[in-house]
Amino acid sequence: MPDPLLTAENNRWRERAKAVADEHVRPVAWKYDRLQEYPWEVKAAMADAGLFGVFVPPEYGGTSGSVLDQCLVVEELSRACGGVGVSFTVNALGAFPILVAGTEEQKQQHLPGVATGETLVSFGLSERN
Repeated sequence: MPDPLLTAENNRWRERAKAVADEHVRPVAWKYDRLQEYPWEVKAAMADAGLFGVFVPPEYGGTSGSVLDQCLVVEELSRACGGVGVSFTVNALGAFPILVAGTEEQKQQHLPGVATGETLVSFGLSERN
């Protein structure tokens, strides 16, 4: 059921992510939790549904969804499996510095693969001491 507080576009992203979560994530979440392996089949389903392009601008192969759209996708994936939600978010977290501060050459090189799910990115975090 669409949320009346969200835009039609927000609700489309939410429903698309929910469908992937219900059909592809939830049925195998227990398996990957136990195996402690990356769920490549789930990643493929997310890519097929176009979820990886939610936050990437169209000029780099994405759909130019909003940060709220990104959050709605993460929320639906996380309802089915927290690990999948986190892995999806980390990909976005790794790509945002390229979006915000990357050169045009870096954007052209990296973002099209991110948008299709062909390229997975990450980020390095360190703490003092």
